[in-house]
Amino acid sequence: MNIALIAGEGALPVEIAKKLKTLQPSTLVIAMRDDPETLKPYADRLVRLRAPNLTRGLREIKSFGADSLIMAGRIPKKIIYCLPLFLDRVAVSILKNSLRDDHSLLGAVVKVFEDEGVKVIPYWQILPEFIAPSGQLSKRPPTSKEFKDIEYGKKILKATLPLSFGQAVCVAGEAVVAIEAMEGTDMMIKRSGELAGRGVIVKMMKEDQDMRYDLPTVGVKTLENMRGAGLTCLAVEAGKTLIMEPEKFLKLADDFNIAIWGI
Repeated sequence: MNIALIAGEGALPVEIAKKLKTLQPSTLVIAMRDDPETLKPYADRLVRLRAPNLTRGLREIKSFGADSLIMAGRIPKKIIYCLPLFLDRVAVSILKNSLRDDHSLLGAVVKVFEDEGVKVIPYWQILPEFIAPSGQLSKRPPTSKEFKDIEYGKKILKATLPLSFGQAVCVAGEAVVAIEAMEGTDMMIKRSGELAGRGVIVKMMKEDQDMRYDLPTVGVKTLENMRGAGLTCLAVEAGKTLIMEPEKFLKLADDFNIAIWGI
């Protein structure tokens, strides 16, 4: 099996590229990010796409001889919505015929690749050490008030996730401060700080979400943003959330006195 990587923004695609470098003789990386050079040390062939050109992506994958694909990282929605003239006919067809939520769009993209014989595989399989376990992960457990906010946040997400939005919510005093939409978790955290200056973040995954892509992810930047916003607890879904740089992440959580809990 030769695995190609479509890399969006963030640290996750870099970690995947590093791991692929150790697992196979050569790797193709198709970068859709502003700093493709970050991936250059781990790619035998690096291709940059400035917009979702699936036709070229397929051509590159097949010419490289890859039979499998991992898709990871953020692709800003503004690329799809604001630059339609730069999309190829396949991407335009997907945009016209799919629901506009991330899950539906990514599912349609996966179908395009798999219909062409390229198997899309889950990235967590090659990074099992990044999967969040259950229970107390930080030295400090959540307080009784934080546990109440976690339970309330879970109820909110169980209502919003089936509607294909809101992987994360900020709760303070069993009231919703902010819920994640298109802007992503980091921007929601900053907004929560401006609105309340305190609270708990709960992050979960849609029950029927395809585990091959778009798993909830947290990392050092999440904690830095939480500290800046005055947020004191982070609850993530065990077995369905990736923790980037887990050792560094948990040490920083302890340094910041932020409680981490695996739901």
